[in-house]
Amino acid sequence: MPAPPGYSGPQMLLGVLLACPPSTISLGGPNSEEQPGDPTLVGDTAMERAPGDTAGTVEPDPDPVDDPDLYDATVIWELSLTIEREGWDELSRDGTDYVDATLGWDAREWPVAVHIKGSSSWQPIEDKPSLVIDVNQTVPDQEFLGAKKFYLHNDCYDPSQMSETLSYALYREWQFPASRTSFAHLTVNSRDYGLYTVVEPHNRDFLQEWFAEPDGNLYENRDAYCDVTDISCMEVEQDLEGNDDALERFGDAARSRGPEWRTAVEPLLDWGRFIDALALEITIVHWDSYSYDLSNYQLYHEPVADHWTLLTQSMDLDYGFRPWSYPSCGQYGMDIDKYTMGMLAASCHGDTSCKDELVARVLEYADALEVADGAARVRELDALIGDAVKADPRRYYSDAEYDDHIACLEQFFAERPAQLRAWAGG
Repeated sequence: MPAPPGYSGPQMLLGVLLACPPSTISLGGPNSEEQPGDPTLVGDTAMERAPGDTAGTVEPDPDPVDDPDLYDATVIWELSLTIEREGWDELSRDGTDYVDATLGWDAREWPVAVHIKGSSSWQPIEDKPSLVIDVNQTVPDQEFLGAKKFYLHNDCYDPSQMSETLSYALYREWQFPASRTSFAHLTVNSRDYGLYTVVEPHNRDFLQEWFAEPDGNLYENRDAYCDVTDISCMEVEQDLEGNDDALERFGDAARSRGPEWRTAVEPLLDWGRFIDALALEITIVHWDSYSYDLSNYQLYHEPVADHWTLLTQSMDLDYGFRPWSYPSCGQYGMDIDKYTMGMLAASCHGDTSCKDELVARVLEYADALEVADGAARVRELDALIGDAVKADPRRYYSDAEYDDHIACLEQFFAERPAQLRAWAGG
């Protein structure tokens, strides 16, 4: 059976589009006259066979003890997906439902389930979609390099393809619950799909790492501009408590105003992490977030403590970059006093004691950001993935745009601590 057809189409600029454009796909790459050096690839498994051809299939390793960690961010994993014609057609029609696939790495294979993910970053399977890989849906308790489920993000809004890696790493180092990441070069039915960011989902394993009680409810904003004050727009990601009673109480408390606000919400929040969440969004200019743009957030409830934690996700639009409005980073969402769209954030800014705590925490993060030396991290990641980014036949940005964004990120990290201190001192 022949492999599903590849894709050929015109390059489209991001411009004012609110969805990632289809990329020009050419196996020689958009700059095929250039010959970038080979990145560090772990396990070459680009298997030249069509869907349904099982020749050379290797059974999964029953003993993964010596397997490396999928979230080792010092290498680029070489992964392959094989999707049968029926599954390919289903992904082409809709993409939101899981289909069976085979995941390959290091001459071994795992039966997995796959579907397309994303909202504004949505791309069809023929282009370069972000993907959800569920490792244990077909085979219960199966793992792939220690992961039961993981995401492959196409980074279609990020010329550097390192924003999520930088941001999540800082969050984790500063002891805030955040995903692990790494990088992967992906082939799908033997076609080169280029470089992806591997991202850890907020599943039970993640909750067990960060919370004493991993058996609570996890919610995500289903719609844009969905706030905790309207629980009808919250989507359940994990429902182990059997009801939404705690969310209803939290929504009622969040609607409080004036002096009563803190009295109502503080007992229901992990207060320290709440202040951290607001301060972190300000520090790295995570404008596509709860407090600035009322988007890309989750709420986790610990049932016994009856505490809520505000979690962040989709951190590909950080450091003041908004591709449909500005050509470079460090320009959008820089005004700290505008991080008040989310009702909890607005109420904190309007409450003297909460605002004082927020300012103090921002100053702490200004110091931490300086110590972290983000510019050096950018250079290290450039050394790891730069050639792979430029060799990606399905990438969204030119060499010049990548280079400009790397320089812009270095400048952001050099200047942001002083900007934070100036705001706090004002």
